Amino acid sequence: MRAPDRLLVLLLSLATLVTLATCQAPHDRRAEANPLGLRGTVPFQPLEKVPLALPDTRDRVWDFRAETDGEVALLFFGYTFCPDICAIHMATLAAALREVPPEVRRRVATVFVTVDPARDTPERLAGWLAAFDSSFVGLRGTEEEISSALAFYGYSPPETSGEEIGYTVSHPALVYAFTPDGLERALYGPETPPAVWAHDLPILAGAGATGTAATPVAEAPTVLARAGGIEVLDALVPRPPTAATTAVYMTLRNVGAEPDTLLGIETAAAERATLHDMLLEGGVMRMAPLAGGIVLPPGATVRLEPGARHGMLEGLSGLPEPGGTVTIVLRLARAGALTVPARVVRYEDVGR
Repeated sequence: MRAPDRLLVLLLSLATLVTLATCQAPHDRRAEANPLGLRGTVPFQPLEKVPLALPDTRDRVWDFRAETDGEVALLFFGYTFCPDICAIHMATLAAALREVPPEVRRRVATVFVTVDPARDTPERLAGWLAAFDSSFVGLRGTEEEISSALAFYGYSPPETSGEEIGYTVSHPALVYAFTPDGLERALYGPETPPAVWAHDLPILAGAGATGTAATPVAEAPTVLARAGGIEVLDALVPRPPTAATTAVYMTLRNVGAEPDTLLGIETAAAERATLHDMLLEGGVMRMAPLAGGIVLPPGATVRLEPGARHGMLEGLSGLPEPGGTVTIVLRLARAGALTVPARVVRYEDVGR
């Protein structure tokens, strides 16, 4: 398949994802193209495995096609310093693999290709992945090799921005899922919960579905903090396994009659705290600083969440273990300073 064809397939797949998120009309049409009953995004045409042979964390050349032949292969391009979707993807997969039967788990290979080989040394990559699951495979390569692998699926080379602790790298937002026959059958975004993976992995492996997990009953929101008309209903900070960068997620509600603006965040637990947005451009997620803050209209509920607007903490120091709290101060244009006790959680528990 030529690169332009692959890009077309990817764009069609992403269009399906957007359509499913916004309306119900195309459901029957999707079911016709989804004979396996997968809950991930099913492309109109399966993709081939990229011909990828790169050094793993033990400096052994690892051939992606050969090593995953006859297995379910999950392929993701990311980097260990990513504070948002990279860790969420890995933690979610690790949680899902603990839920599926052992015979399914043994047939799944999770492969993480770093787009930041300069900083992701073999030792760092191995330690970061092992913090999620010791079976995860980390691959490194030259910038040319990584760009070639991304081009196979129609992506542009990784782009870097910022300096020192604010250094970020663009990368695709999706996990590619290949069935044992070597064809990509589904795509999964960072919003995919463990229950969807636990449902789809046995199907991808050819072992049948495990059933639908029960949907937990939502609890009434608790107001953590309030200033003026602004209420914070929830706030959490994932504790990274090895990195010194993480995200801040929270839900804010303006119950007042006037608009307000979240100008920034502060905490003693990090050298720098900023607000960012995640932009999807051509299937690649990029982080962009929110210099103008986040507007909180009257009567609106605004969420800082994975894969979208969120806070970012860099240069962490003294962050408590999961189960503890960290103080985050919100700077609001009208309400002033608002102190919030944010829960420290595991990445795999984000969204639960």
